[in-house]
Amino acid sequence: MSILYSAVAYQKTIFNKYASCDGNFDEILDEVLLKIPRRNHKMTYYHGRYLFHYILVDEYFYFCVTDKLCQRSRAFLFLNEIKRQFEFNKTDFTRVLAEQMYRYNEDYSTIVITRGELEELNTIGVDSSESILGEKILLASNDNNLRYTIISSIERKVPEHDEISFKKSKSYIFVIATFIIAAFMIMFIFGPLSFTFVVLILILLRVVHKKLCDSS
Repeated sequence: MSILYSAVAYQKTIFNKYASCDGNFDEILDEVLLKIPRRNHKMTYYHGRYLFHYILVDEYFYFCVTDKLCQRSRAFLFLNEIKRQFEFNKTDFTRVLAEQMYRYNEDYSTIVITRGELEELNTIGVDSSESILGEKILLASNDNNLRYTIISSIERKVPEHDEISFKKSKSYIFVIATFIIAAFMIMFIFGPLSFTFVVLILILLRVVHKKLCDSS
């Protein structure tokens, strides 16, 4: 009992679409858009073990494909929700299609059905897909293992730069100066053998610098 594909179009232009399994859904949709009557109406077409459902309002077209076991009430509740959300906000709508398909397929217990919506279902026509597809056949696969990859845009963020506060920078300068003086004194007293100690001091300076940066 699954919604396998959904789309939103205007006239013959597809705005957004999402498929939860593989198939020639786009090809089928193009054919449906060419053949359906251009008037406001709702319709279901049966096609082998699949059903096509759509709502056409003011040339905006809301469409979904379900398996034959999916209740028509579920399909049209889904389309009504898609229509409502599309009218409210058209941005990133492929994500909305995927999210709502997941909701109506996997979390249907949260859907509330009103009596009016059920009564409206009786007024929606049902016909064979031959009238709009002829001999064209929907070929779907993996429809028992649906996927819901949410498509979204990822904003590119400006890399953050490590900064040291003025107070901490003063402390850091004081530490550097102290260690440099100490290094020269060690080299003066102990001679060339003190080189190892100077290297250790430089390593210690690096550690202090990193900790100051991390804590800023």
